[in-house]
Amino acid sequence: MHSISSTSIESLPNELLLPILEACAVPSLFGVCKRWHHLLASEVMPSLCKQIGKIHVFQGNVEEQAFILDRIYKLESRLSETAKVNAIFRQIFTLASSFSPVEFKWKTEEKKYFTLANYSSYLLNINRLLVWKKLPGGEEYLSREEIKLLPLEKKGDLLRDWIEGNCKDLTSLNLSNAGLTYLPPEICQLSQLQVLNLKQNQLTRLPAEIGQLSQLLWLCLNQNRLTNLPGEIGQLSQLQRLELNQNQLTSLPVEIEKLSELQRLELNQNQLTSLPVEIGKLSELQVLYLNQNHLTSLPAEIGQLSQLQTLDLSQNQLTTLPAEIGQLSKLQELDLSQNQLTSLPAEIGQLSQLQRLYLNQNQLTALPAEIGQLSQLRWLYLNQNQLTTLPAEIGQLSQLRWLYLNQNQLASLPAEIGQLPQLQGLDLNRNQLTALPVEIGKLSELQVLYLNQNQLISLPGEIGQLSKLRWLYLNQNQLTSLPVEIGQLSQLLQLNLNQNQLTSLPAEIGQLSRLQTLELNQNQLTALPTGIGQLSELRWLYLNQNQLTCLPAEIGQLSQLIQLELAGNPLKDIPEKIRQRFQL
Repeated sequence: MHSISSTSIESLPNELLLPILEACAVPSLFGVCKRWHHLLASEVMPSLCKQIGKIHVFQGNVEEQAFILDRIYKLESRLSETAKVNAIFRQIFTLASSFSPVEFKWKTEEKKYFTLANYSSYLLNINRLLVWKKLPGGEEYLSREEIKLLPLEKKGDLLRDWIEGNCKDLTSLNLSNAGLTYLPPEICQLSQLQVLNLKQNQLTRLPAEIGQLSQLLWLCLNQNRLTNLPGEIGQLSQLQRLELNQNQLTSLPVEIEKLSELQRLELNQNQLTSLPVEIGKLSELQVLYLNQNHLTSLPAEIGQLSQLQTLDLSQNQLTTLPAEIGQLSKLQELDLSQNQLTSLPAEIGQLSQLQRLYLNQNQLTALPAEIGQLSQLRWLYLNQNQLTTLPAEIGQLSQLRWLYLNQNQLASLPAEIGQLPQLQGLDLNRNQLTALPVEIGKLSELQVLYLNQNQLISLPGEIGQLSKLRWLYLNQNQLTSLPVEIGQLSQLLQLNLNQNQLTSLPAEIGQLSRLQTLELNQNQLTALPTGIGQLSELRWLYLNQNQLTCLPAEIGQLSQLIQLELAGNPLKDIPEKIRQRFQL
């Protein structure tokens, strides 16, 4: 066999030279000629960068691989591939040398070490030691002098036997924030593990050996870089809790159907575009989190999750719901906020156990009458939609505590709104209401009422029947007066009337004995009733930008008042006691 000299190498064409260079691992050949170095930088190194990427994202495209590498090694995306390879090896050399300083003290970052084999070896053995240090007694063992002197690969090879002798009965292992970029296959030796916490690492894939952890009950993989799950995940037949939040999953393997004991599945903040129909086989599932993905639809099989109690689908791209969603007879919480829903199926009324329903930030223009069948509903979020009316059946929600309708296009409310005996909070902020039905006075448990930014020109006297009301917001309407019954709100703590057209206040306002905040900025008040001095608990009084020319002396009796704002009034006569107290 003929030897290859540097001269003969230089004479080879690129198409023949490159395969030789990529395959050749003979150190003496490196640095033979300038042309070699040039080719290494321009061709081999970029190829090596892609190969390194495939180690982490073996089923992904080049862009995904590059993105993963950039995130793992904190690389600047604008770096050339050659520069990235240099940076990656620099980091992996540094980390490797921290585990085996004797071996690496003579090594330099020469191009002859920039090989895929070296990278794979370092990656595996570094991660073996990162895991080892977290095992009971592991860090102490690795600190022994005779172990510290061993080469990195030799140390890594010892892990299997050490686990066999020291950790076979381990039931719980916390590897969170351990710096892992690769989970060594030796994890399968921990056959008695019931809890494995791998959150906040840089894992991009799981080894097939994960499926051998047959006793595992809880697997936490939150905040990693996973792009897919191995089919072997389906072998975890005892698994009850699987957490995969904040990864980069684009799909789930069909083998997920084998997780027959799974009760909780968390998939928040991934890149899922669809769910496999096999998800319907998770017959014990109680909690399913899918928020912040890219789902555009749900499979009909979602209705087979007969034990499901919580379903979070917020911040996706759903435009419709399957009718089968009504089959989730045990569902208590359903979050559909921040999607693109324009309507709801009538079957939603079959969710007889539902207590919380989040529909805010969608494109709903109407609600089905069947919504009134949700007899256990306590919280209903409908804010930021395009509702113009509410169905009369809304009054059948006898357990409703909070109803959020802010930022819609409601011009009126049905009289049946008054049939909500448990309602404590009603938010109607930023609608187009011009009047309230008198039945609103029947909301005997109401404590919070938001009516700001509407077009109200008056309030019904029945508002005084809200005996438990504490917060009443009426700013930015067109009110010209208040009903005298306002004084019957004996529990009221805050009354906001900014930006209306009030010219006077009823004397009965002085009966609000618990009032702490009264906001009347930007009205047309010319005088205040003397009864205002009876507001013994008042602390904040805002009267900016009105037409006041004087103040009643009784304001000086407000012993709890700590802030009085009067800017923008044509005041001529301020009682001395008030002037001194507030330094006017």
